[in-house]
Amino acid sequence: MLNKRFVFVSCALLVALSSASAQSPAPSQPSEQAPQSTQTSAPNPTQSSQPAAAAQPDQPVSLADAARRARAKKQPAAKTAKLLDDDNFPRARANAGQKAPDVSASANGKTFSLSDFRGRVVLLDFWASWCGPCRSALPKLKQLQAAYGGDQFVVISVSEDDEQRTWQAFVSSHQMTWLQHFDANGSIRKEFGVEGLPTYVLIGRDGTILNRYVGEDFAESVLDRIGPDLKNALQ
Repeated sequence: MLNKRFVFVSCALLVALSSASAQSPAPSQPSEQAPQSTQTSAPNPTQSSQPAAAAQPDQPVSLADAARRARAKKQPAAKTAKLLDDDNFPRARANAGQKAPDVSASANGKTFSLSDFRGRVVLLDFWASWCGPCRSALPKLKQLQAAYGGDQFVVISVSEDDEQRTWQAFVSSHQMTWLQHFDANGSIRKEFGVEGLPTYVLIGRDGTILNRYVGEDFAESVLDRIGPDLKNALQ
């Protein structure tokens, strides 16, 4: 009888233990992630302890503010001194109705002044051997000098060539037998305000400029352009 009770109690104990084991939760699996360290890093002495300022959005700039900023950035420009010499000194043109400057020239080794020809009509011919229109006008200029040249009318050609030897060779080869002057420093050209070649200046008997003829007119020769004014001046 004792043995049966012991067996019964043992069976009941086993059943109780099995039931308790079934109701208890299963043990948790170890986590695959590494545990995070709770240790705080030491502060960097080079870093500022002040909190970073929050970025502010760009504010629109008014036209007045933009103009003020532009004026503040603008630096005054350096002023350069302007040097005036014989080449860039402003000169007034010797126009019709004005007295011609009494310039000096030379021809065939002789020096003369424009005032030496008072009482005669003078035509100043500003030209150069390198000037194409001057060379084109030369045949008609010869006809003008041959037709009217003499005691009452004189042509003075003023060369603006760079080299005197070149000028002399051209004058000789083209038989320019009237008065020829080599304007080495351009002094006569500057006195009359000549800016282009050819330029012809017709001067009356009293030294007054009658007319200026600038450049070449392909529709009208030098003889046709100057001839009528010359006839009136000689009358």
